[in-house]
Amino acid sequence: MTITTDVNWAPLERRLNNDAAIIREFMWMYSDEEYGVEYYKHAATRRYLLLGRDGQCYQQGAPGLVKVEFDSELRRVRGLEAH
Repeated sequence: MTITTDVNWAPLERRLNNDAAIIREFMWMYSDEEYGVEYYKHAATRRYLLLGRDGQCYQQGAPGLVKVEFDSELRRVRGLEAH
């Protein structure tokens, strides 16, 4: 993993259509330059939302990064998943 601290909000802003209320729930943590993935941490749940610079959403899995569906992952990270 090649980490950078060059802040990049663009993938999150695009995926959320610049919805400032939701964007403010997140902290940008770092970027993995090797895979082009931005790591955003939700302020309340402390869960990470991983977004590629192309907007693809990922979860950390046993073999590495696994592609996941954005809307369900956003609900999970925000603590809004169905019970």
